[in-house]
Amino acid sequence: MSKTAFAWIFAYCGGLVFSFWGPFYGLLAYLLDYYAHPPLHWWGKGLPDLRWSLLAAVVLLLTYLFNGYSLFDTMIVRHPQTKWLVCFLIVALSVTPFAVSVDRSVHYLKDIAKLTLLYFLIVGTVRTPKEFRWFVLVMILGGLLWGVDAFIDPTRRGGRLYGVGGPDSDSDNSAAAHLVTALPFIGIIFLIGNLRERAICLAAAPFVLNTLVLCNSRGATVAIGAAIVAGLFLAKGRLRFQLVGMGLLAGVLFLFLVDKTFIERQWTIVDYEQDGSATGRIESWKGALRLIRDHPLGTGGGGFDILSPVYIPEIVAAHGGEERAVHNTYLWVGSDWGIAGLICFMGFILSTLFELHAIRKQTISRRIYYESFAIEVALVGFLTAAFFINRPYAEILYWLAGLTAALRNIQEKDDGNAEPVADGESFPIERDHLAWSRG
Repeated sequence: MSKTAFAWIFAYCGGLVFSFWGPFYGLLAYLLDYYAHPPLHWWGKGLPDLRWSLLAAVVLLLTYLFNGYSLFDTMIVRHPQTKWLVCFLIVALSVTPFAVSVDRSVHYLKDIAKLTLLYFLIVGTVRTPKEFRWFVLVMILGGLLWGVDAFIDPTRRGGRLYGVGGPDSDSDNSAAAHLVTALPFIGIIFLIGNLRERAICLAAAPFVLNTLVLCNSRGATVAIGAAIVAGLFLAKGRLRFQLVGMGLLAGVLFLFLVDKTFIERQWTIVDYEQDGSATGRIESWKGALRLIRDHPLGTGGGGFDILSPVYIPEIVAAHGGEERAVHNTYLWVGSDWGIAGLICFMGFILSTLFELHAIRKQTISRRIYYESFAIEVALVGFLTAAFFINRPYAEILYWLAGLTAALRNIQEKDDGNAEPVADGESFPIERDHLAWSRG
């Protein structure tokens, strides 16, 4: 066993053991496996072939219940996105018996159920500002870890990064969509964190940007642009000027990292008519709209893929008769789970965004204001990238929604200890910064 494998197993098992004293440690063990999943790394070959994420999730659930917490706690179920997510699960459960392929639909139904449970556990487990901060820091450190892997061994196929990512994001597009969400957190934690946290952000930023360049995902590039626009639109006062300054620095670094391969591929965003994959996506989207028109109640999980020879026959024929995906998260949800499923899925997303707005409008804490801002910009970035890929079952979406509900709970308790201010921009900066630094 290598030293890396030994260190990983020590940290992983330590998190599971300490979760009996506090379930948040079990959540950290789960995140550790996500960002450093042994089967995806050379050093993991010497470890037993176990379902590490499932083991961590089971221990997290058991210790969560062992510590006297409930999955039906008011602090979880009261949030609007929780209700929409449960409705989405119920719709999927209702559609599955009538699916084009019941077996395949059951597979995706299980994914929705697991992600719903994970969302519940995040909301129930992340209860303090310190736990929230550690969750975010692990996300940033995870992006740094992926970035280091990409820097050391930048294996590219067809000009795009290969072999970097997590269990549900081990392809270039999905890994890039996940990393896009790390950028707002890196910027915000750099602004409000202590010296150690700022050092982590400074270390992570170039590696995350370099990995995004190596992924060479056009959807991620559009997502970064959308996140920048959203950040500038949502930010006010001094925060907007701070973001502009950091954006200019990041832009200079980004230009330094890009190569010819990246520029050539990204140029097809503008000249998409000359790119076969881009025009194929548009035809797939049209096919999905026709499928939704013909099957408004849904075709079950994986339904579009199965029926792709019917709705996009030319594209399927061009790929040797293989089933093809729609390459759009929202149309995939509508195709598989019907109009009702799409309404619930969009309700889950929009209610999360509305709650983030409510947090910033009501909080008198600078830290919470900035954290909710980071979540919203990250969510906008991911939702934009999801327009070009199939990511309704991406964990990061449910992490961000769960963190939103957790932050709402923290805000309602934390604001009671803060000094009220009249102006939303006149936060008790020094006091709040010291509180953040002390944790």
